[in-house]
Amino acid sequence: MATPASPTKINTQFSAQDADITIQSSDGVLFKLHRQNLGTNTGGFPGMEISTQEEIVHLPEPAKVLEIVFQFVYPKKHPKLKGLDFGTILEVSEAVEKYEVFAAMNICEIRLHEFPPDRAANVFVHAIKHEYPELINKTAVLFCRYPALDLIKGLGLPAHCIIPWLQYQAAWQEIFDNVTQYIERLKADTQCTFATLKKGNSIHNICGICRMSLLCHVARLSRIETLSSLNEALESPRLLVDKIDKYSWCDSCTSTTATCGVYAPIIRNTLQAAVAAIPPFTHFLKVNTAGRPK
Repeated sequence: MATPASPTKINTQFSAQDADITIQSSDGVLFKLHRQNLGTNTGGFPGMEISTQEEIVHLPEPAKVLEIVFQFVYPKKHPKLKGLDFGTILEVSEAVEKYEVFAAMNICEIRLHEFPPDRAANVFVHAIKHEYPELINKTAVLFCRYPALDLIKGLGLPAHCIIPWLQYQAAWQEIFDNVTQYIERLKADTQCTFATLKKGNSIHNICGICRMSLLCHVARLSRIETLSSLNEALESPRLLVDKIDKYSWCDSCTSTTATCGVYAPIIRNTLQAAVAAIPPFTHFLKVNTAGRPK
């Protein structure tokens, strides 16, 4: 015997007797709506000029998403989307863009700016897809050190963004390469010294142990994947530099005065200034997509 089909439910908020279009969610809930409202307030639903032949229109979104979306197509106070879990906000935002529910786009963008750090990459892809530059840059900087392949394959980064993203990550890597070269150029000596001549020229000498310690410190900084963790490490460099593996400060470096201990804040300040000077991701995106047909 065949199993009877599960009875459909009618959403209580959208059950008008004079409805002229019925939409069914992916989980089987019916929404009875008015085509005039859909046609006037959206760009992705059939309006009065298109007949649905009284057929049910099936959509791939669940009822909890459609119930929120449809509240924006009627002349009443619209929801502020507070108190929703972030996954639902992201689903609603995608549906709003897909069906061009213009009245909901602004509040969705506002709520997306409140994203939790672990969803930054998802919001980034959404912002790229729908062209929200402020949101693109706000999220991109948070995971700019993530392995590029994970982002490209795991989240489906659009093809036109791949080269700009690689260039963006290269700009970040360059700041660590420059600091590494600075350390390597320091004059070698048996002990560390730091002095300033009367003319303002500085003489920097560093011993092999401290050079290796600083290089190891910068290498560790370059492997940090999040901006917040990098900033934290830059604010407390001595904690990372002291006794890194088998390396540590030499015996002469017991303070930050006239010894290579001076280099830790120099490295910190240099990296912080370089990080602040990196252009936002949209800069690389514009350079690479200039002249590309839309």
